[in-house]
Amino acid sequence: MIEQNRNPDRDDVLFAFHQTCDNPTAEQVSEWTRRYPQYADDIREHAALRVQWASDSDEPGAEPDESMLARGRSHALNLLHSARQEAAAQSDSEKTWAQALSAAGFDIPRLARCVNIDRMVLAELNAGRMRLPLGRRLTDALTDVLGISTAWLERTVSDLLTGPRRLGHAKADEAPTINTRSYAEVIHASSMSEDEKRYWLGED
Repeated sequence: MIEQNRNPDRDDVLFAFHQTCDNPTAEQVSEWTRRYPQYADDIREHAALRVQWASDSDEPGAEPDESMLARGRSHALNLLHSARQEAAAQSDSEKTWAQALSAAGFDIPRLARCVNIDRMVLAELNAGRMRLPLGRRLTDALTDVLGISTAWLERTVSDLLTGPRRLGHAKADEAPTINTRSYAEVIHASSMSEDEKRYWLGED
């Protein structure tokens, strides 16, 4: 097996993958793509081909008919789809809000200009002071521009809310207060026009 600490060439990785995984399963594909993320697409494509070859040779000596080929292709595509979904989910789950912004080339002011919303709204979200649920239009805009899933966005907003930045100033004899507002309250408190507020609230 290839040493993980020596940054192997693509061909070495694929050769080792073929030797180890004669008829690769989704679990094996996931394991290899985690070990060699730089070759993940190649590993998935080769795995799909191996599965198709295995399906085509299920009946030794027999010429594959159309239904056999279709079954092989379908199985290969299903495996490829499952592996890609798992890789995307893993990639999403490991990403923080700051990393998602950075990966897409944004900071809060640039993101606000891109989606055409008052930057204060995004600043409140970023600071962990906006409670779920977010408005549908903001959710759609952020998932589209940042290339993230709705589930990941909601999970991340929840994480931001539990972070230390959500605490206000402590009074002398009390614990710090939690200064959070609902999505609608943040929109209403922004400096946007009434038409813009209605738009982001889905009331237009």
